Order: sequence, then C-alpha cells, then structure tokens
Amino acid sequence: MTSFASRIVLVITSLMVLTSCVSAVGVVEPETTIASAEKRGAKNVILMVSDGIGFNGWLAADYYQGLAGQQSYQVTRPDGTEPVVYGMTHDALNLIDESGSIITSPEDVPNAVGAVEQGYDPTRRWDRFEGAFLNDFDPMNARYTSYTDSAAAGTALMAGRKTSNGRINVDWSGQERFRTIGQIAMDQGRSAGSVASVMASHATPASVISHNVSRNNYADIFNEMVASDLSVIMGAGHPYYDASGTYSEPEDPSAYQFVGGQETLMALTSDAAPHDITFIDDKLDFEALASGENVPERVVGIARSGSTLQAGREGLPNADTPSGMAFNDVVPDLATMSLGALNVLSQNDDGFFLMVEGGAVDWMGHANNMPRYIEEQIDFNMSVNAVITWVEENSSWDETLLIITADHECGGIWGEGTWTNSEGGAVAADSSEEAIKAARFDPSEDVFNEFLAVQDRGAGNMPGYQFASGNHTNELVPLWAIGPGSEQFAEFTRTDLRAGELWGEPYSWDGKIVDNTTVFLVMEEALR
Repeated sequence: MTSFASRIVLVITSLMVLTSCVSAVGVVEPETTIASAEKRGAKNVILMVSDGIGFNGWLAADYYQGLAGQQSYQVTRPDGTEPVVYGMTHDALNLIDESGSIITSPEDVPNAVGAVEQGYDPTRRWDRFEGAFLNDFDPMNARYTSYTDSAAAGTALMAGRKTSNGRINVDWSGQERFRTIGQIAMDQGRSAGSVASVMASHATPASVISHNVSRNNYADIFNEMVASDLSVIMGAGHPYYDASGTYSEPEDPSAYQFVGGQETLMALTSDAAPHDITFIDDKLDFEALASGENVPERVVGIARSGSTLQAGREGLPNADTPSGMAFNDVVPDLATMSLGALNVLSQNDDGFFLMVEGGAVDWMGHANNMPRYIEEQIDFNMSVNAVITWVEENSSWDETLLIITADHECGGIWGEGTWTNSEGGAVAADSSEEAIKAARFDPSEDVFNEFLAVQDRGAGNMPGYQFASGNHTNELVPLWAIGPGSEQFAEFTRTDLRAGELWGEPYSWDGKIVDNTTVFLVMEEALR
C-alpha cells in the first residue's frame, strides 16, 4: 500500500453513527446514543421501503392519485397520532485504488485498498444541476458509482453502517459482518420477516438478514435467508413463470438462483421441507393468508413471476391503468403479501420486525418509464394503507413504529422545463432506447433553466416531468414515521432549506434531513 493510500480513512461512517464496537463473535454494530428524556419503546417495528424514488417521484405518483399530502401516512391518524416527515440522505462508500482514485468498474473492485464516503452537502448540492449525478459524465462516467446502490443503502438502513456498492451487511473489504435489525429483533425473541415486489433475494430484502460480498450471489443469499430464523420470506423470482405469469419449464439452471437453486426449491416444495416452513406460490394462498386463514408458523411465498410482480409484464390486454396495459392477474399485490406477513409475524406475543419493499419502482426509474413508475408507487402506497389499517385494527400507534421511506433516488426526475433538451421535447419521443437516452440531461449539449418540482396536472393525468438520468442519483428521498420512537429522528437532523422550498409545501416539510443510518438507530432504540 502506498504512503498516500495508507493515510486514507478506510471506512467513513455517517456523522450520525458514533464509535463502533466489535462483539465477541465478530459482528460489528454501532453504539447508539439517543438521549431523549422521553424514549418510547415499540413492540413492533415495520419498515416500508419504496426502492429508487425521491421527492419528485413521490410527488409524481401522489399528484396522479390526487393525494399529495393526503396519503394515509401523511395525515394525522384517527387517534390523534401525527406522522413526522424528513428528507433523507443515502450516500455510500466509493472504493479507491492505491493511487487514491475512485474505482469505477466492478472488475477493479478486488484492487481496492480503501473507501471514501460519497457524501451529501446541502450547501453545495444546488451549485449546479448535475451535482447529484456527476458520476454519469466524464471523467468518471460510471454507473457503478452513480450513486449508492440498493445493497449499500439496504445495509445502512438495516445495520446502520456505510459500505460500498454491491456489499450486503459487510464492510467494504468484505471482512466484517454487520448485525442487522432483523437479527436484533430475533435475538430479543421477536419474529422477523421480509416482503418484496421483486425477487425475494434481491438486494433490499436480502439486507434484512443476509451477509454477502456481492448482491449478485442470489442463491447464497436466499439460502442464508431460509437457514435463518426469519418467519416470513416473500417475493417474486419464480423459475417456472415469466414476468407476465406464463408458465414455462426453465432450460437454464440460473432460473433457480433467486430461490436458492433447484435443490433448495425442490426441498421447500417436497415432503422433505423443514417441518415448520410452509411454501406457497398460488395467488389464492397469498389471499387466504392475508385473510387470516390457516396461518403457519413460517412461510416462504414466491409469487408466480420470474422477476417483478407487475413492472415487467408484456403482451397483456389494454386496460384503464397508467400504462394502458392490464395487470398480471396470477400474482398477489404487495398489500396482500404485506397483510399475510403481518398475520404470520403477529402470532409472536413478543412482537416483530417486518420490512416491506416496493422494489420495482427503481426498475421503472432506470427505464425512465413514468406510467409504470407511477403504477409501482401506487401499489406501494396501497400496501402502506393496508399496513396502517392492520395496525389500527390489531395493534396501536402506542406499540407499533412504522417508517416509510426510500433507499435512494433513481432516474433524476424533475419538473418539465427544468432543462431545455437540445434533442427536442422534455420527454422521450417514443419508447426506443435511443429516444430515452436522448431525452436525458447532457451538460455538454443541454441548457439548465431552473430547479423545478414535478408539476401537478390533476388526478389521473401524468404530471409534468423530465428524466435526467438512467442511473441512481444522490437526490434526497422523503421519510415519514408514525408511532413510538418516531420522535427520535429529531435528534439527528441537518437542514436543506432549498430542498424544503422545492418540495416542502405539499408535505408540510421544513427541509430537515437525516442520514439513512439514522433509520437503523431509531429502530434499534425502539426495540429496546
């Protein structure tokens, strides 16, 4: 290692995370120092993550629904409990080589000697438009670092530690394993579960319990989830169905990777399955579970889609949906899966931790497909509604903490007119890859005008928008919290006044921001 590299700070945690300690078994977890005079404990903690959506994307879907500022989690609940709202930063660690240069290619990751934090500076972000997605352009021009991915972001949310892209609950070097909120909950005698609208072993659901140097090791990740004490594992990734729900025998063994490999799937679906695990994949079984019928001790539920519940569907009839295509009717929606998970987990009198992810919002952000982006976010909103109804009917805001947020922003969504595109209009002329790329912002060709929030064009109408990027960006994402412990976020705030001016009014948000590691700190403290 060169003398320069030896001076690099190898791991930079968030300002919100204080000195770390290593337990006797080598699992690293942050010490918390929440010192409020009024600490409220929670029996249950529910974290709901809409993957890849910032303030502008959230507003786009809320405007389409006609519910900006009026979603169930954005208003005072019937018992008088008020949600808190913040912006959230989500930067990860960028790996560096011996020269101190940021590594921009996954192939060069083995050469890393350290890591530096990407950071978010509210005093500098507004200096230039492309400041939150500089990595899209030269001299970096690398998707690998643009910016945090879901693995690093999931690690921050679930374990309170920063890591580099691709890592799940391990440090940038892959040597230290972080203790997750799911593990903490189960160590305390609670149950824990993971639900996603994408593959059950994808990065965000994996971060509930798994530890891996690569988010792409799907089979290993799924097998670790099954081998753990998780009571609920639900998602897509079924090897026998495509994204439209059509059955077909897989020819490639890799089709089984999202469910741990063919051997794992055969074991889960045979008489040799662990006696306490019930495997389901039929929509009717998900619906029965949601209604409280024949609730098992543990469930692995793999919806009949190879990738996402709805985002990847093709060739279905026309319908009155944002995208104009009928939904895949052989899979449950996220709300149904969430209710089924709650029915399983709530059998534990000591409480539970549940993570629910609307995972395909991100996929449609990468594709710059606003109609399906909105479809996915509406599905997520409906799942939050279902969870809130469950809490108010089966628990209370005195014993259940609910946090609603995103892991990062994707697509660089802004209001129409934010920049003038040299190629033509504000949005892509058609759905071709060339048109989509041409519509994105290019600082060498396009003219930035002003920062504009997406425009409200009325319920049922597409908002005014532009996609600046096909990658992840460093833009703030929103966070709402309801219930015991939600007040603790106030102890970790900074302020981004410009962001508050842009997006604050619909959500009564004053520009206060927290870091994503704070989510773990608040959840961990609530579970005490």
